Parts: sequence; structure tokens; C-alpha cells
Amino acid sequence: SVRLLAGVRGVFAAEQVAAAVRPDNAHFPHSRMVIVENTNNRGGGTVWPAPRVAEIRAAADRFGLHLHMDGARLMNACVAARCRPTDYTQHVHTVSMCFSKGLGAPVGSIVAGPKPFITRAHRFRKMFGGAMRQAGILAAAALYALDHHVERLAEDHAQARRLAEAIAELPGIRLDPITVETNIVLFDVDPSLGTAAEFVARMREHGVWMLPTPPQRVRAVTHLDVSAAGIDRAIAAFRAVCRGR
Repeated sequence: SVRLLAGVRGVFAAEQVAAAVRPDNAHFPHSRMVIVENTNNRGGGTVWPAPRVAEIRAAADRFGLHLHMDGARLMNACVAARCRPTDYTQHVHTVSMCFSKGLGAPVGSIVAGPKPFITRAHRFRKMFGGAMRQAGILAAAALYALDHHVERLAEDHAQARRLAEAIAELPGIRLDPITVETNIVLFDVDPSLGTAAEFVARMREHGVWMLPTPPQRVRAVTHLDVSAAGIDRAIAAFRAVCRGR
């Protein structure tokens, strides 16, 4: 079973890990692993401080837990925190990372860890039909993304902040722009603008696609294919929808 920890926009503390470990009791499942997501999606692209990850690792070691980092947007975290991936990964046992989100590759993710772990993961991949021929084509796209699309993530972060600052001033939008750390903008719409799904549907009529989370939360994400002109059009669409035009 999974125990979710309530953190500050997705970032929790080592003390919470210790408190959540199941007792050695036949009535409970054994605690085996801790997962941190960096950046945190539901937290709005929150960046984990590397020292906090180190504290989580210390707690994990204390209780014999495996520490995994869901680093789907790890490079966004590194660019925002101005650090190297190893500043994070030195504190975890295993890490996964996605190439098709901020990095802009057409498809692909990796998992990294000690050799025995990778050997076991490879076997499980085979068991579940994950083998793929000519995967080097996808690896080439991933390598290109690492060579050319990491530093430019700062542009996505700047675009997200610009969008957040513009729409935070609009009637019916609840958002504090200071919470936008990377490329995800989370905001709530007032019921006067309808539900999140209704609001997103109206925005789609203006050519802006976002993800609703019922009842009132909406997620907007900037990425490689969203230009400065695209942000301008999105802001204009927000103004039109929020002001009933």
C-alpha cells in the first residue's frame, strides 16, 4: 500500500518519513521505499532542495528504505536550482527521468541505479514485454535533447512566470505567481467562471490547451513548442474568457 505525505507543495520532511514508517506488526504491510518527485507535478513544478533530499536519504537509511527519485522533470529542477543532476542523484538509490517532457524528445524515459538493480529491472522489462528493437533511434533523440535542450529550459520557466504574473491579475483567477518555480502553472478558477473543465473548454476555443483537475484547479505547462508569441496569445485568451468576451 502507499502512504502519501502532506508536504509544502509536494516537498515533505525527513521527520514525516520517520513518522510514516509502518511498525513491525503482522497487521501492517512492511515499509520498503520512499519516493520523491522532482520537480513535483501536483505541487506546481516545485523544486526539491538538494539538502532536503539528503535528509530524506538519512531517514531512509535509518529505517532500511530504498529511496527513489521520480525525476521526470529532473533537468527542470537542476536548471531552476542551478545545480548538477549529481547534486540530487548522489543522495538516492535509483532515479528515473523523462526525455519527452521538458527536454522535448518525441518519446523515452530512463531508469538509473546500481548495476544489480538495472540487471533486475532489465529482466522485469522483458517479463512485461518491454523489449524493443532498434531503440537506438530513440536514444539518439534523447542524446540530442541532453546536448541541446537542457539550458533552454530556463526559457520555459521564464515563460511560465510571465503567464502566471499576467493571469494572476485577472478576475476569477486565484494564483500566487511566486509559487511558479519552473514550467508548471497551477491555478484555481472561481465558480463564477464555471468548473475547471468548463473553463478549459472555453480556453480551448481560443486555441489554448490546459488540463483541468475537478472541481476548480487547472494546470498549464510551458515547453519547447510554446513560443513567446504563444504566451502572448494565451494571455489574450485568458483576458477574453475571464472578462466574458
